Amino acid sequence: MTRRGMTLVELLVVLAILAGLTAAVTVGAAATREKARYDRTARDAAAMAEALTRADGLSLVSDLGLALDSAEALCLLFGARLPAETVTPDPGNPGETVASVAVLDIPAWALRSAPLIPAATEPQYDAAEVAAVAAITNRFAAVTLGAGWRGPYCVGDALAADDSDPDNPIPYVVDGFGGPWEFDGETLVSRGRDRMDDVFRPDAASIDWRDRDRTFAVPAPAPTLSLTVEAEGGAAIQRLHAFVHQPALTVGATSASVGLACRYYRFENADSVLLSEGLTLGERAVFVLAETASGAQSAPARRVLLRPGANSVNLSLHPATAYPVLSP
Repeated sequence: MTRRGMTLVELLVVLAILAGLTAAVTVGAAATREKARYDRTARDAAAMAEALTRADGLSLVSDLGLALDSAEALCLLFGARLPAETVTPDPGNPGETVASVAVLDIPAWALRSAPLIPAATEPQYDAAEVAAVAAITNRFAAVTLGAGWRGPYCVGDALAADDSDPDNPIPYVVDGFGGPWEFDGETLVSRGRDRMDDVFRPDAASIDWRDRDRTFAVPAPAPTLSLTVEAEGGAAIQRLHAFVHQPALTVGATSASVGLACRYYRFENADSVLLSEGLTLGERAVFVLAETASGAQSAPARRVLLRPGANSVNLSLHPATAYPVLSP
């Protein structure tokens, strides 16, 4: 019995079939990888949006008292390092400045305690009056809040670093295709596989789905705080002073620090007020001092979890004999 081997034609046919199968598998695997990158971009956007709008007191916004509004600040969702642009005098050109990027380490979460003294006041209030109120409240109590970075608030490998300067690698957040995210405080933007803005394309209708811009809205809920106070004995309130303390991230030229900031409000002849300006989501401490015809009344400092919408707080005021009346 004789054995016949494969002819050259048969061998070529087999090789052609194998090449076709390999090409099909390769194309299918590449398409699967591209789809995975596309899907990951959407998942990362949803995770970042959720982390920026959480109102349970366990988020970056509540830990730092900071509403993010730049792509650089997105790095804080994944790590405790923040790229910050610094402007310094240009030694080679007197009178000119040069901009550079410094990477700052954000202090880890810790308890901070501070007296009830406004760190910054609104310009419409008289500075002497604010100082008088602050001196009174300073004798009353101190506020302790959790402040600092305690992330990561998002998990995954979306954080990369530009290592063109080995001594100062600059972190940035990348989408599923490896391109940098853009963020303006309200919208996350991914430029797709080719990282090109669709605005500059001659024919936007023919863009490959992998290259198309994708935008993801980040709802930025503005919390409000509704305070209703009731003076003992039903006394009429002539003036109401409200202090709202919150964590605050301060970024300097070479370092960053976390402490407390205080926003001061004053109202005339009001026992129910709505506070909205400058508030971010998360836990806050609130102290109220009221002036009545017979003297001053106050309520102990209270911790409030600010959520989207009106956060109603009712406070019962009691005489505070150690406090002088501030106005006639």
